[in-house]
Amino acid sequence: MKRIRRSRVARAVSWVLTVAMLAPMACRMIGPDAAYAQTPVATGLQTAVVIDFVNKAGFLGEALARRATDAVAVELANSARFEVLRRDEVERQAATLGLKRPYDRVAQDRLAAAFGATAIVTGEVSFVNTVAKSDPKRVLAGLKVMVRAPGSQELVNGAAQVGEVRGRPGQSDDESLAQEAVDNAAVLAVKQILSTNLPDGTIVSTVGPQSSLQILVNRGSRDGVQAGQQMLVTREGQRVGKIQITNVFSTDSEAKVVENTLGIRPEDKVRAIMAMPVFAAIPGVKGIKTEPAPARGSVASLGKVLVVLAAGVVIAAAVMGGKNTSVTGVTAEADVEGVEPTVRITWRDNFWGATTLEHQIWRVPDAPYNFQGEPIASKQYEPRYVDRAAPYSYWDGTRSFLRAPLPGTGGGTGNNGGTEAEVVTPEAGAVPGFTVGRTYTYALTAVIRRPLAVSNTGGNQGGGGNNQVGTEDVGTSPVPSGSVTPIAQPLLVMPENLYSNVDLTRFNPTWMSTTGADVFVVEVSTDRTFKNKSLILQLPRVYSTAPLATGVTQVLGSAVDLTTNPVLLKDPVFANYVNRVPGAAKPTIYWRVGGRNDEDRPGPVHWITRNHADGDRTFRYVYSEVRSFTPADMPPPPP
Repeated sequence: MKRIRRSRVARAVSWVLTVAMLAPMACRMIGPDAAYAQTPVATGLQTAVVIDFVNKAGFLGEALARRATDAVAVELANSARFEVLRRDEVERQAATLGLKRPYDRVAQDRLAAAFGATAIVTGEVSFVNTVAKSDPKRVLAGLKVMVRAPGSQELVNGAAQVGEVRGRPGQSDDESLAQEAVDNAAVLAVKQILSTNLPDGTIVSTVGPQSSLQILVNRGSRDGVQAGQQMLVTREGQRVGKIQITNVFSTDSEAKVVENTLGIRPEDKVRAIMAMPVFAAIPGVKGIKTEPAPARGSVASLGKVLVVLAAGVVIAAAVMGGKNTSVTGVTAEADVEGVEPTVRITWRDNFWGATTLEHQIWRVPDAPYNFQGEPIASKQYEPRYVDRAAPYSYWDGTRSFLRAPLPGTGGGTGNNGGTEAEVVTPEAGAVPGFTVGRTYTYALTAVIRRPLAVSNTGGNQGGGGNNQVGTEDVGTSPVPSGSVTPIAQPLLVMPENLYSNVDLTRFNPTWMSTTGADVFVVEVSTDRTFKNKSLILQLPRVYSTAPLATGVTQVLGSAVDLTTNPVLLKDPVFANYVNRVPGAAKPTIYWRVGGRNDEDRPGPVHWITRNHADGDRTFRYVYSEVRSFTPADMPPPPP
């Protein structure tokens, strides 16, 4: 043994063997395992190709179908679960592939493959109906949205929702109500899609010959699997077959083969197939409206716009959806400045790869979008505008609204780049102000300047041609807001300001109705600013007895005992007084009334946060002035 250890050959061999054994472990420590490096990371974000919807109802034709398409695309993109490809990107890729609309299933799959998309979204406007003998007018729109994976005809998600809207003062024409109903249906449909969680899993084992294969899946009733449910079987993203669940247990399920194209085996992935969505029963609906009724200043004027386009005016419509949309998040909220009713319009400008020259604000129904029409205002910078009953004007006679001209080349079209006022409104009388108490929707368009590559074929003498880069000014499609009703502040009647003898056990204030407000709320607080939510008592809502009139007295359903209210008792001064603490001072109590049209979305500007994205409607009212009073003397305690 000693001779072996002393031998140089033996020592060399031992060193070589040691290095050979340790080398693999050293390599794994120095560099990452290639197999793990190639494993994709699941992010949960799906890339979706949204195909233009079909209007099976016929009413308003392609215009309504396109509106539904854009509304669904916007909602999907805003969910942060989908990255929606822009319409111009899809159309450009379709032209490259030589595809023509309408795209069949093969064309849709080719488009999805070109973009590497994981979802194809299609849909239809199934019906547009008015409910018979309803007052106010009630319009329903049925919308179906189908989501499938590329290469498969089965649905992986979908929705069937009915959007409903009721006629309001100033907005009762079928066209505008149908559009709003479609928008509502789109919101509900995407909400249903996002809430649907179809089970997926892995095949654990297969028993028997291929003709009578019994399959075990590692998902059960706890995962939402149901007997009779069908599932797609995939291997490395490729479809290999279809199975149907026969027996369901808590943690796993048994299935039989329905389709076996490439041989189903363990470790294949399975995903539940969604049945075609259906509508719930809709009482009171008679017939389907299929003929568009022409209406002035509505979508029915689309034909006139198309005639103008055919005459040579080119508008490149920006896709409404996803992070590449020119304008998103358009919100209109009723407000007051001083005592003047106003409407605050806000939006987001997230267009990439282009320069926004200006935003144009439109108002429906009296100043709807029209390429040759007059918007109520234009803005260059801050994405906010305040509309008034009598619009103020920066008009200086030299700057007009931008128009998207024919595509420019070279250094651009040079339209209106100047340094005039940031807000431009029409000349006096060109566009009337809004009517207080009337319901409107607003829309935003933009004029953008984007790069344009212009090819040069070169000279006639064999000289080489060069590609020049120019710009083009294009107008984007209108993006609508929700409904908004500008209203005046409610006028308070009793108790008068600084009144000093109010019975706290029978508080029963009165106030006047205001046109356009169909619901009121009375608020009482010991905080005169009404900014501390915990100190604001909101009494039950009161529905106006005269929503179309101003000056009609409104009252609570019954008198309210304030002495026992836990919100007011949080104030120690109020609590000491009503509890008859010796020497307690009389508290000063403040009250006000808020009003709104309850159908407005999102509603008036939030009183506390003033954030247009605040989804809490508790304090979305147009409030009256704040009045104060002091209570009457408390009666002595019982003996």
